[in-house]
Amino acid sequence: MKNCLKKSKLSISSKLGVYSKFYNDIYFDKANGLHESEHVYLKTNNLPMKFKKTEIFTIAELGFGTGLNFLLTWQLWLKSRKPHSSLTYISFENAPLSKTELIRVHKLFYNYNLSDLSKVFLNKIPQTYQSTHQIFFELGNVKLVLIYDDFLSLSNFNFKADTWYLDGFSPKKNPSAWTEKLFQEIYKHTNWRGSLSTFTVAGYVRRGLQKSGFCVSKTKGFGKKKEIIFAVKNEPNDNIKLKSNALNNIGPVAIIGAGISGASLIYALRKRNIECFLIDKASSLSCGASGNKVALQMPKLTLDHSPYGLISLEAFSFSRKLASELNAAPRSNGLILLPSREREIYKFKKLLGNNWPLDLIQVGNYNIEVLKNIDCLHMQSSGIVDNIKFIKNLVKETSFFPKFNVKKILANKDGLKDIVDDHGNVLRAKTIVWANGYEMLDLNNKIPLIPTSGQVNYIKKSNLTSNLKINFSYGHFISQSFNGYHQIGASFHRDIKTNFKEIDYISNINSIPKFLKSLWNPNDFENKYRVSVRASTKDRMPFFGSLNSIGNQKSENIYVLGGMGAWGFVYAPYYAELLIKTILNEPLVINNRIKKLLHMERLL
Repeated sequence: MKNCLKKSKLSISSKLGVYSKFYNDIYFDKANGLHESEHVYLKTNNLPMKFKKTEIFTIAELGFGTGLNFLLTWQLWLKSRKPHSSLTYISFENAPLSKTELIRVHKLFYNYNLSDLSKVFLNKIPQTYQSTHQIFFELGNVKLVLIYDDFLSLSNFNFKADTWYLDGFSPKKNPSAWTEKLFQEIYKHTNWRGSLSTFTVAGYVRRGLQKSGFCVSKTKGFGKKKEIIFAVKNEPNDNIKLKSNALNNIGPVAIIGAGISGASLIYALRKRNIECFLIDKASSLSCGASGNKVALQMPKLTLDHSPYGLISLEAFSFSRKLASELNAAPRSNGLILLPSREREIYKFKKLLGNNWPLDLIQVGNYNIEVLKNIDCLHMQSSGIVDNIKFIKNLVKETSFFPKFNVKKILANKDGLKDIVDDHGNVLRAKTIVWANGYEMLDLNNKIPLIPTSGQVNYIKKSNLTSNLKINFSYGHFISQSFNGYHQIGASFHRDIKTNFKEIDYISNINSIPKFLKSLWNPNDFENKYRVSVRASTKDRMPFFGSLNSIGNQKSENIYVLGGMGAWGFVYAPYYAELLIKTILNEPLVINNRIKKLLHMERLL
């Protein structure tokens, strides 16, 4: 994997306004930029009227730039939207501005009633590395998908937009945004009756859009720009079905399993104001594999553009940001990644040459004596999560039914299901998602899960490690000090035994590199441990799907989410979000190359 993004090279001056040195063009007109963008994109595409009539609306954009178009669209959406409607805003950007640069630009918006939206947006802006970044704004039920990649990566996605905003930089300054191949992709990614607009009126742009299939016209411009381009994808007939939002059709939703997967599903539902509740046979939250003190959140970067590397980076970006927003990521200086095998030294050197931001990955020059002359990587944005706090904050203000051991589910004529426990207690739901780890095998042994037990051990912090806010990964993992202890582990066994194993304790302790082990006294290694059973898969990647995917299983509105293995605190929030999007018929804006790593069918 390489980070092939370009540097934005922002300039703000009284003479040029907000300017890109890379493209040698302005982001927007200094005097009338906001009103010009509002006219060219919002009014020209008749969005005030369209927003009032739709339940699901998708906008796509080439060139996110300063985010001005997004803020103006979000502001209009809040004024015009129907109740319970959802907006998906997809934007491609190959030279993204950094958060520091965006803060500078957004100060110019404060006189246009955009300051509040700008602050919310800036708090969620991702790092500038090549990936698909999924961002949710509860205010207005808005999903922003920032695809930091080349514009032609559009061909890797299957969504269709109702409206397109085409790049504001002129065709002469940014010809890669105005190619015939790209016009064809835009047409394929536009719904019937969908429209687009752009500042330019260049002849070859008009002809290229017409050739791709759009009905193109010139329309009134703004200010010095007398005319702009407006285009529509005319439908072949009148039998176009309006998209409907399933928001009011799936609740109440019962989530079975109170670990990180179940909690992530609750969060994805709750932020959409969908009625839901949580069930577990245990007496409290996170009694299973999610119940360790901490978990590591880091991406598994690959040297090639494999789907495994792509999805790991996307999931990490999504979940790490969420843990931080929910105040469940303890203060940390990141992660030191040590080679567990000789060939990983070569991999580390290659990764360092792939242009990733220093916050994501850099040479291991973290300033502690024990790391001198040791080949390693420093991943500053990686770190631990407080498991219990994270799960509690994900399910905050949600009804939780502990000690509810589900024995059967009965369908009713009213569309609801009776969920019955072993004492005859009944809960009712329209939709059910099983997220109870390896115990899903009791539901159907065809569910593609492999139970794996694992033991972590805890050692006391020492005088030398108590203030060391750094984590180490070396095949095993040792955390920074958390509540007085470091967590080490974990062992792996293909079984469901949860008894303590002396051999696992010895293995965990002996795995600590010698230079780290020297920071403790021998009597610090007391025997504190925790054993749990994780649910993995044959390709070590999670899955979601409907129980109808399993042969002869008639299970309307019953779904599963599982297979997190040891990476639940990276993958579960991301996979849960995608599953809820799927159930609700929201646009699933993901790279086609990673789709095969989502669904249960690949494992059956």
